[in-house]
Amino acid sequence: MSLEFDLVLDEKGRLVLHRPGQDDVADVRVRRAFPWSHPHEHISIRSAEGKELMLIESLTPLSAQQRETIEKHLAASSFVPRIKRVDEVDVRFGYQQWKVQTDRGPAEFRVQEREDIRFLPDGRFSLKDADGNIYEMPALHQLDEHSRRAVEALV
Repeated sequence: MSLEFDLVLDEKGRLVLHRPGQDDVADVRVRRAFPWSHPHEHISIRSAEGKELMLIESLTPLSAQQRETIEKHLAASSFVPRIKRVDEVDVRFGYQQWKVQTDRGPAEFRVQEREDIRFLPDGRFSLKDADGNIYEMPALHQLDEHSRRAVEALV
């Protein structure tokens, strides 16, 4: 990777992009272009106005410090709870009421349409609830038996 840059926090806790020979850009954002399929590739550095300033093709060749800074800000800017266990799925009146345990604690939500459960290429699923929140669920074979039985008929 021939990109020379550094991301540092300023005194206000904002992320600043520094590139040799260019003005520093304060208050930048980091975003994944493909958060589900390629979470460590194609990372966009954007201005506070949303303009892309640079694209990092892969986090792998970056220094450990740069990767840590980027991953910390990516985690802070995205909220995608991962479902660890499905306690119950109640199907009624054309929607599904889910009670789950996530990596962020227990959650209860409603899935309106069957199309709101999407199969991902690696076997995982994404679920969109009635409020537009997205949840990640592992592949069926990675779920415990109780969880697998609760969702098999739905997916």
